[in-house]
This record gives sequence, C-alpha cells and structure tokens, in this order.
Amino acid sequence: MNKKWMTVVTAWMLVLGMFSFQNVAQAEELVDKTLSDSITSIVEEKLAGAEVSITVRERFSGAIIYDYKGLTTVKPASNMKLLTTAAALDVLGKDYRFNTSLYTSGKLSNGILKGDVYLKGQGDPTLSVEDLQQFAEELKAQGIQKVDGRIVGDDKWFDDDLLTPGIWVGDESYYYAAPISALTTSPNTDYDSGTIIVEAIGTVVGDLPSIKVTPHIGDLQIVNEAQTVEAGKTNTVTIERLYETNKIVITGNLPVDKNKREWVTVKHPTTHTLTMFQAVLAEAGIEYSKEKVFTAATPNSAQLVAMKQSMTLEQLLIPYMKLSNNGIADILVKTIGKVKNNHGSTKAGLKAIREYGESINLNMTDWQFEDGSGMSHENRVSSLLVSELLYQVQGEDWFTTYFTSLPVAANPDRLVGGTLRNRLKDPLTAGKVYAKTGSLTGVSTLSGYLEASSGQSYIFSVLVQNKSGASSAIDEIVKEIAREL
Repeated sequence: MNKKWMTVVTAWMLVLGMFSFQNVAQAEELVDKTLSDSITSIVEEKLAGAEVSITVRERFSGAIIYDYKGLTTVKPASNMKLLTTAAALDVLGKDYRFNTSLYTSGKLSNGILKGDVYLKGQGDPTLSVEDLQQFAEELKAQGIQKVDGRIVGDDKWFDDDLLTPGIWVGDESYYYAAPISALTTSPNTDYDSGTIIVEAIGTVVGDLPSIKVTPHIGDLQIVNEAQTVEAGKTNTVTIERLYETNKIVITGNLPVDKNKREWVTVKHPTTHTLTMFQAVLAEAGIEYSKEKVFTAATPNSAQLVAMKQSMTLEQLLIPYMKLSNNGIADILVKTIGKVKNNHGSTKAGLKAIREYGESINLNMTDWQFEDGSGMSHENRVSSLLVSELLYQVQGEDWFTTYFTSLPVAANPDRLVGGTLRNRLKDPLTAGKVYAKTGSLTGVSTLSGYLEASSGQSYIFSVLVQNKSGASSAIDEIVKEIAREL
C-alpha cells in the first residue's frame, strides 16, 4: 500500500474512532441523565421536605458519575460504623483479640484464700456467664474453697465514662444505648454487652406473669406490676429500667398465651459482672466472705490464674456490622484509643479514627462526629465523603474482611443478610448490594457497593434526614442505580 492510501486509511480510522468515542460519550450522558431524572423523581415524590445527599461512583476508578447535593452534610446514623470499622482494622488488625484475666492475691491455706480475687477486663464484648463459670472452675482447680477477701473488678483499661455523648435519657434502658466498661458481659451470641434479656410470660389470668432473666439478674431488681389477662386481649406490657437505678419495672397487660421479651441495659457493667461472678462462685461451691464487690487495679504482685481470649476482630465484625451493634462500636472506639493513644476513652479513640481518615486522604474537617456508633444526632457527614471512604478502603490489605462484614441485600441468613435481609429483594438488587444501613429518629442511610444490571460495580451513598420511613424510598433509589447503570 502506497503512502497516499495509508494516509487516507489512517484518516478514516481516526474519523471512525472519533465517531465511536462520541457515541460512547453520548450514551454515557444519556444514562447519566436518565439516572438523574429517575432519582430526582423519587426524591421529589417520596422525600419531599427531607435533607438528602446522594453520591454514586465507579467502584474501581472512584470517578463520581452522579451526585444529588453530594456535599450536603447529614446525620449518618450507623453509617458512622463504616469509618469506625476501617480504623479498627487499621489500628488493631483483623487478628486482634480481647483478653479477660483472673488473678488472685494473698495466700492459700486449707482451701481458704486469705486474699482477693481479681477479674481484669479489657473490654471483651463476648465475655459470657459460661466464661465466668470456667473461671470459677479454675479457682476450684487451685484448691480454693473459700475467698476470705474481696471480689474485685479491674476495669481500668477504659475510662469511667459509661455512655457516649448524645445518648438520650429515654434510650438508656435499651440495648442500643448500653453502657460500656472494660469489664462487661453479654447475654447472647449477638454480643449485646451491658444488657440482660428479660422475658415476661403469661401464666394464669389475674396472676402476675412469670419472669425469666438471661443470663442472670446480677445486681438488678425486678419490680413486676404486670397482669396476665385473657387470650385475645391487647399485649400492653413494657419492660424498662428506671433511669439511673437498678430497678427493672414491668407493667401492663399480658395475654395468657403471649410473652414479651426485652433486652434491658444494666446500670453499671462492672458491678453487674462482679455480682454475677459471686453467684457463679456460690453455684460452684466456693464461699466468699464479703458481699460487697469492689473495683480497683490489679496489683503487680497478683498471680495469674486463667485468661479468656475473645474471637478475632475479623470474626467479631460479622455480628457487629451485620446486626449494627452499637455496644461493640463503642468498645472498639475506646480500644482504638487505648492501643493508639494509651487512653481508653471515646475522645482518644475518635482522635485516632480521625487520624486514620487523614491517612487515606479523607477531608476530615467536613466529617463531624462525637461517637463511633452513629447514635449521636450531632454527627454529620456528606454522601461524597462516605463514598470516598468506601473507595479508599479498597486499597487496604484487610479490605476483604471489611467487605465481608457488610449486610447483603435479601439474603435471609441473619448473619449474612443482617439488617438488609428483608430489603432490596428485587432481582436487580438481591444478593448484589453489600451495604451498611443506618437509622435514627427521622434519619435513614444506606451506603456500600452494588453490582448493576450491566455487570459493572459501583459505590453509592444515600443519606436522608428529617423524614420518617425513608428506607423504602432509599431502596427505590438503589434499585434505579442498579437498573440504569
């Protein structure tokens, strides 16, 4: 082929290429416009009057392909856990374990320990009554039949602030606002630390309902003022701990064929754990001379008897993130503070979280927060920043652990689907959305990753406040993103 023809062919190839590129660009513009129109329509019809912030990015380039008031800051609710979890994996590592240790001081003679027993906690949210029973067996194995001294809790790993800022008084009785100490127990494998499960069961009409407590009443008191009524009547039972007391009051009517269960917070996790431990010691046949429990640091001279280690952080992230466990989030914040800044406080932990955000080039001046769980109504962030976080963490060596912890849309398994197990069931989104939910009074949020109908992957963040019941509208928006992209 001569030079002239080569020039002509090359020119035509360039022209065709320009047309091809132009067509692709026009197609992308059309998709973006269609997506924009679809989302705008949902926002105007279903979220009128609300403050809304929406951002969509290409997952692997991070390029923003759509935003609706993406810079508007909104209360993130439990979307705050996306940052807390990233910082925890970075500071603590996915193999981190919480320790709880059993010590004794003094001398043992003829089965009597002339000294103290110490339980030293480091914030393990998985510590259970079964672990306390194992500790009692360890003391028996030492030949201890009686403790002629104190039962002491060492909770000095964390500070003395039991609640994070912004917890409303009306929430303090309920599991999602549980107090946090370094020595705490959980009643179940959801690890709702700092709580017990109280169940009222209808018995005989006219009588008090029977009460079941899991795992142990500890230092709490039950005041049962409820009444069993005929089958078919309305269940009006409430189970609530009175503010700043150890009294759990049960009131209302309970039909004879019904029950009511509530996760109720303890007043102080350390003293509750210690009183549980006293009961466990008695059940194991170990006597103790002092009814009062104490808190103090474990002396250096004390002898280690046994240690319980929790599961790894990687394993703990499943119930924590899938079920959006606020207590674990608060514990992680204080643990981050202790490990990074040598102070087990919320303030020290949040400082370390902010430093992590800065290390991956997030604009932390626009991310306001006063807890790590998202419970505070003072927290603020934009969808642009949340989506940027989700983009940046993909480069971390622990990202697979992080991604696996996210709830999966429409997956019925409680520890896979989590808080999304009953949402986004349309074939467009079922099993294709991995995202963190968030909810507070008047707040609904959802941020994560999705595979669109094209097979391409995207990052999205939808934050809504000043609107009740917005989760269904958010799901519609996510479905439109999946459909149009």
